[in-house]
Amino acid sequence: MTIYKLFFIIGSISLVLTILRYLFQDYRKVILSFMQNFIGTLFMFSGFVKAVDPMGTSIKMHEYFEAMHLEFFNPLSTPLTVAMLVMELTLAVAILIGFKPKITTSLLLLLNVFFMFLTGFTFLSGYEPTHTFYGVSILSLLLICAGAIIENGALRFWMLVSGFFIVFVTLIMTKYGVVMFAHGFEITKMKVTDCGCFGDFMKLKPWQTFYKDVLLSFMVLILTLRYKNIKPAVDVLWRNVLTYAMLVISFFFCLYNFVWNEPVLDFRPYAIGSDINLNSTVIKPEKKDMIFVYKNKKTGVTQEFKMSEVCDANCVVVKHSDEWDFVVRRDSIIDEGIPARITNLHIYNQDKDEITDSILHDPNYALMVVAPHLDITHVAAFTEKLNPLAQECDKAHIKFFVVTNDEAEAFRHKNQTAYPFFSADETPLKTMMRSNPGLMLLRNGMVINKWHYRHLPTFADLNSEYFSKK
Repeated sequence: MTIYKLFFIIGSISLVLTILRYLFQDYRKVILSFMQNFIGTLFMFSGFVKAVDPMGTSIKMHEYFEAMHLEFFNPLSTPLTVAMLVMELTLAVAILIGFKPKITTSLLLLLNVFFMFLTGFTFLSGYEPTHTFYGVSILSLLLICAGAIIENGALRFWMLVSGFFIVFVTLIMTKYGVVMFAHGFEITKMKVTDCGCFGDFMKLKPWQTFYKDVLLSFMVLILTLRYKNIKPAVDVLWRNVLTYAMLVISFFFCLYNFVWNEPVLDFRPYAIGSDINLNSTVIKPEKKDMIFVYKNKKTGVTQEFKMSEVCDANCVVVKHSDEWDFVVRRDSIIDEGIPARITNLHIYNQDKDEITDSILHDPNYALMVVAPHLDITHVAAFTEKLNPLAQECDKAHIKFFVVTNDEAEAFRHKNQTAYPFFSADETPLKTMMRSNPGLMLLRNGMVINKWHYRHLPTFADLNSEYFSKK
């Protein structure tokens, strides 16, 4: 799935909804109706694919907080994520059915500006913005936020339009390297390389998602300015019922997908049925060329040369003219390729030897407990369920072990966990399971099944379903 294909699908659905409202409700504001349906449908889809895995979005919020040096917000990342997703889904329904247009469009504008700020930070950090850029950006955001909530119609119009005009001019100046706003773009400068707008369902390049949010912000701006022309799709009773029902349902849906269970839809590379070995293989190798930069001794002009222009067939640099001084060598990406979905999984035993391959190429069943942080894990899951399960597995010669990012000795002695504890980085562990602890059944690198700590199986369950059939 690409962003272009997604927009085509959303646009097609929106067009159908617009035609139906034109035919059955005689709603003749066709362009406004289309934007209303497009924004509502897109926000519904975007909110849903994130709501099936709120912890994934929470982890992404951690990345933003750390990149912005706002680490003190980290403990609030999960509550903020749930609130954001509930708001996104509720507003999606509200705009589709025309629930309180002024409040709905204003909140949609504020939410979209928030998204635009995050994705803008992701992308524009690659330009190394100046203090002037940040000052102008904050001014424009304040104008937009004030305009979204102010009552005076004329003043509201000019504040919103002025805010977005400043945003547009600032983006143009930044994009084209106006010195007072930004320096030259370098991808390595970007603080966060993936915005997380569609969770693990689809990864967008930072500039794609930022331009997407700029476009959506202008569409929402028009809806905000023309809210009086938005016609309700159903009567007031159903508008209230549907909107408040979505508010409640989306809240409990988010909780279900990490507090009570693993995500109902799993787009991660460790989903049930996934081959970890296959997902750790590069799909398409990256292609790059070495670029050599030389400076002309006489003119002082620098010039770039491809590797083929300065090296012979044996890759020996032959450009040693008296006219040129070597400055620097850098890599130029010809084709970004398609990297492996899993690039950071490395498991180590107590002696610090890597044992990843031995685990992922074991033809026998193995139970792996994933517990990224033992200091905040649910201890009762170990003492009441995992310890008895490990004892039964030991009798049946089924491998049973824990992988964690923490020092485990004190935890093991305190909770009588008489089975191996291995170590790995917390990032892949948090990607594997949203439950701490969680249980994975592996065989030859295949994820046979996964369980949240609230739904851990007994040995009898596993034996009847898997072990007795091997």
